[in-house]
Amino acid sequence: MDTRHRIGILTAALVWLATTGFFFALSQPASAIPPFARKYKTSCMTCHVAPPKLNAFGRAFKNMGYRMPEGDEELVKQEKVPLGAPAWKRVWPKGIWPADIPGGTMLGFTLESSYTINRSAEANNEFDGIEEIGLLLGGTVGESFSFFGDVDLFEEGKPGGIGRLFFQYNNPSHLINVRLGQFEPRAVPFSNHLRLIRQTNYLSNVFPTIPAGNFFGFSPNQRGVELWGGREGPGGKGGLLWAVGVVNGEFGGAAEALEESEALEELIEELEEHAEEVGGEFDVNSGKDVYLQASYKIGGLGVFGSGSETTGQQTNNWRDDSLTLGGYLYRGTAGAFLDTPLGELFDNNGNRFIRAGVTFDWWFKDLNLFGGFQINNDDLKDGREFNVGITTIEANYVTPWPWVQPAVRFEAVNPDFDSGFNRTTISTTLLLRANVILGLEGSFSRSGAPLLPPFDDQFKAQVRFIF
Repeated sequence: MDTRHRIGILTAALVWLATTGFFFALSQPASAIPPFARKYKTSCMTCHVAPPKLNAFGRAFKNMGYRMPEGDEELVKQEKVPLGAPAWKRVWPKGIWPADIPGGTMLGFTLESSYTINRSAEANNEFDGIEEIGLLLGGTVGESFSFFGDVDLFEEGKPGGIGRLFFQYNNPSHLINVRLGQFEPRAVPFSNHLRLIRQTNYLSNVFPTIPAGNFFGFSPNQRGVELWGGREGPGGKGGLLWAVGVVNGEFGGAAEALEESEALEELIEELEEHAEEVGGEFDVNSGKDVYLQASYKIGGLGVFGSGSETTGQQTNNWRDDSLTLGGYLYRGTAGAFLDTPLGELFDNNGNRFIRAGVTFDWWFKDLNLFGGFQINNDDLKDGREFNVGITTIEANYVTPWPWVQPAVRFEAVNPDFDSGFNRTTISTTLLLRANVILGLEGSFSRSGAPLLPPFDDQFKAQVRFIF
């Protein structure tokens, strides 16, 4: 198959992809971690608007290395196991600095079950049974170290794998912290793990550049190391957060959903074969991907929780009148099939790509409005260049009945090599209990070309138990 023929097929497939019903399959594990609720004997709603979406206190708790802002010791209800007497601190470095480990369970579990309606599928309505069983773990070690993870024990009838699993060091000054392992980079425009509309992934996080053969995506996760830190603003309000990281680079969530596509199966298999030759899953070169991110919060609770009230408050604790402005830049290298005088050749370093954008996050009373604009640029060595602009706007609202939370998201994708499209997703989250959540979502796409099966508008209902 020559390059022009491949590009023709892949460009046509882009419109097929543009209907994007398949993104419903790209859900991620929840971030509500029961071990922390047990550790402090507090409700999940202390840190969450609705699991997994965090409120301002929950974001400060996360930034503190999974510790309570404004002092942690008096709030811990589970007795810790000391690893050495505190007096050893006074003789360090001539002795070993003491530490502690959690005295209770560090584990939690999630169960998920879904029902999907898709008019274009052979079975246009389907129960998934128990779609996923997830293991959640998290805890702290001493004053500065922490760990966090989610593992899919069972997913869609098959054994799962590691979603996130990382260790973290939090410096007492908060200026420079370190995260190592498999994690979601802070450069991601919108977190895959903390979204209220959780069954439909953000297009800015997963949309691939198919004509370039680049299936990179911010979702699901990356393996590498990240330095990050911050400082609170004047009067302990808002503040600055920043991050830089070096990661391997991974296939995005779209690749798995498209592997059975007749037009794209061959391309994805070839890319995977080249990756296997160098012992990787996507990164087919020795170069690593790098990124940087920064945001500044104006007003509201300090980014590390200065002035936060005691835990257990659940009345209007999602309110945090503030505005956060941010920006990010991700630079990576991917393999590509290049058009050369000798014919089509695969080059491990054939595509230098960039994902860059700006974001805003506005909280006012019971309304949270956020969004951003992202540029995807793929620059191939043979002179071809592909650009995509992606606009995202989302609104979440906490009703007078806080267990009912509607949301709506609008996304527009505008490539310079084919027709653009947009997608609207409407969602309602029902907290049947603090840890029993029913999500109802409908997604509707509009494209400049006819919608082709099986990627069509979808409706999905999902129930989650977190314990």
